[in-house]
Amino acid sequence: MSNELDKIIKIDDIEGKVYELDNWKPEQGNQVKKYFNEKILELKRDYNKLVDDFKWNKIIFESEITFVPVIGKTYYLYKKENGKKFMSLIEPSSWSKSIKIKFIGSFMQDSRQKWNLIDTKT
Repeated sequence: MSNELDKIIKIDDIEGKVYELDNWKPEQGNQVKKYFNEKILELKRDYNKLVDDFKWNKIIFESEITFVPVIGKTYYLYKKENGKKFMSLIEPSSWSKSIKIKFIGSFMQDSRQKWNLIDTKT
């Protein structure tokens, strides 16, 4: 794995100017460069989590939900043979083997009504 801290960071500002952290004075720049590198990696992780959360919530809100969810309770997302998705109160292990559905994941809704992924394993 390459060291992310060794890469040159280029940042465009609002006016279109480009700043490269590699050009900074070594005695002062290394600590600051490390800070900005770590912050950029943190922002990338946060952004990826936000995108994942958005995708899951889009899938769930487009799925069939025939009940009013209770905040803090676990619900299960399934996919039917016809491709339609639905939320259920029934755990994956409680379904009869003859019912042809695919378990997608377990979710819990928070106080903002955002669905949070708990587990994608059966």
